[in-house]
Amino acid sequence: MGGADKIENPGMLGKMGRAVAYFHRFRCTGEEEWEEKGEVLLDEIMNGCSPELSVTYGSGLCGIGVGIEYLIQEGFVEGDGDEILSEVDYLVYKVINGRALTDLTIEDGVCGLAYYLYFRLRKRKELDDIRVLRNKEHLIYLIDWIADLLPSAKHLSTLYEVFFILCQLHTLDVLNAKVEKLMSYCLKEIKALGYE
Repeated sequence: MGGADKIENPGMLGKMGRAVAYFHRFRCTGEEEWEEKGEVLLDEIMNGCSPELSVTYGSGLCGIGVGIEYLIQEGFVEGDGDEILSEVDYLVYKVINGRALTDLTIEDGVCGLAYYLYFRLRKRKELDDIRVLRNKEHLIYLIDWIADLLPSAKHLSTLYEVFFILCQLHTLDVLNAKVEKLMSYCLKEIKALGYE
């Protein structure tokens, strides 16, 4: 991985976010230069990927994974998300199993992992494929992890982010009774801080 890749953020709040925007601009305008820019940037991201990158959404592998999954699901690029993201899946599982983060945010924490798993499952939640089942298994562990960390969330922005992610996870119908309980907790805490 080159020096420029170490400096510039490859995640969703960096290069991957720009790549997704280029593909959307191409779809809206039909101007091929935007598709070419998206493809060049996506190749750059893929060539710079390594297990040494952060696993986070904002600047790391979860953001790259969400971007790739999104581009495939929306028909911007072709590919097998399971094959392309198998190593990212493994690293996400490892972080979940080790509970290696204490931050709850989407950008740098546990909710970013949840957003990754949400994207991996959202179009395939009914399938009994082993990869889908493995993602659901780790989503259950992750929901338990969110439940354990949630009492330490004292900032409104974090509570809103957790609530947003829980709303997304609820659509997957995985451990929904617990997800609903956590959503209620978030709303109660938001209200206690003076917001309705």
